[in-house]
Amino acid sequence: MRTLPITISVCVMSIMILLFFNTESLPAQNVSDDGKNRDSSTSVKKPEIFFETPDFDFGKAYKGDKVEHVYKFVNRGSATLEIKKVKPSCGCTAAVLSNKTVLPGEAGEIKATFNTGSYQGKVKKTISVLSNDPNTPNHKLSISGEVIEEISFKPKNINFGNFRADNQSDKTVKFSVKSQSGPEFKIDKITSSKPFVETATIEDQNGEYTITATLKDHHKIGRFSGKIFLETNSTKQPKASIIFYGVVEGDITINQRRIYYGTVPEGREVTKKLFVKINESHIKILSSKISPDYLSVSIDERYEQQNPHCLIETKLHKDAPIGKINGLLKLTTNSEEQPVISIPITGDVHKADKSE
Repeated sequence: MRTLPITISVCVMSIMILLFFNTESLPAQNVSDDGKNRDSSTSVKKPEIFFETPDFDFGKAYKGDKVEHVYKFVNRGSATLEIKKVKPSCGCTAAVLSNKTVLPGEAGEIKATFNTGSYQGKVKKTISVLSNDPNTPNHKLSISGEVIEEISFKPKNINFGNFRADNQSDKTVKFSVKSQSGPEFKIDKITSSKPFVETATIEDQNGEYTITATLKDHHKIGRFSGKIFLETNSTKQPKASIIFYGVVEGDITINQRRIYYGTVPEGREVTKKLFVKINESHIKILSSKISPDYLSVSIDERYEQQNPHCLIETKLHKDAPIGKINGLLKLTTNSEEQPVISIPITGDVHKADKSE
């Protein structure tokens, strides 16, 4: 009879020991499952684009030169790399020289060309390489350096200023032209794009020229601009030009040539303001008319102030249709010089995104 309690006690203890070891083994089993999941996730094949030198510094280049560079890349991943698109910033062009699909371990090339013609001084441009690399779907490359001029002007532009149409005398502006080549530099020919601007060389000292630009008998009201062209003996820059500009004022001055709304999402109301300078105390804006119907105009008249002017407000309404804005604002005045002033209105209405 004494052995029965001992046997029962041994059985109970055996069950408890088994339960304890089974419970301890459960987390280990979970960890093992997690490990399997990690192994399966890391085994997913994917491409990886790698550029050893993504940034290129060309140092110095003369204005007008074309700078070219080839960027080399490698697919360091385990899946095929696909170059979807190459997007350069303004002033650059770029193209994939190799195949747009690159196998694992293989290399490719992208050629970039930078046109320096419109730039001066230090400049930096970027190139976006779009691919199926999940970690770097948009890889940025850069091309930078300094654009120097063989021929330089001082000042950079010729400004004839503002003047009245009925009170104009000849206006002369001097500017200097200098070349990096020094005393050997020669200007062979000078011409103007506008017949009312005449040019003359008044001095030549060791390859540095002083030139005059004279505005003669120009009475057309409004802004004007043009260029003076030089033909030289420079091998680097045989042709050069400098911009000139000015404003002929009538009874009314409006410096803006147009009212521009830019790109506007559909259903948005946008307002633009226009400053109108009144140059004679007796001049008034008599009426205004604007088209099409989804545009409106209001005028705040301030004739009694020390500097008489009007503030014109044009409004693009919410019902403007999708497409280009081709509008017109007409101002009727009591000026004999400017009885009607027409100002074009432009822009673009696009379909709004949800975020807008």
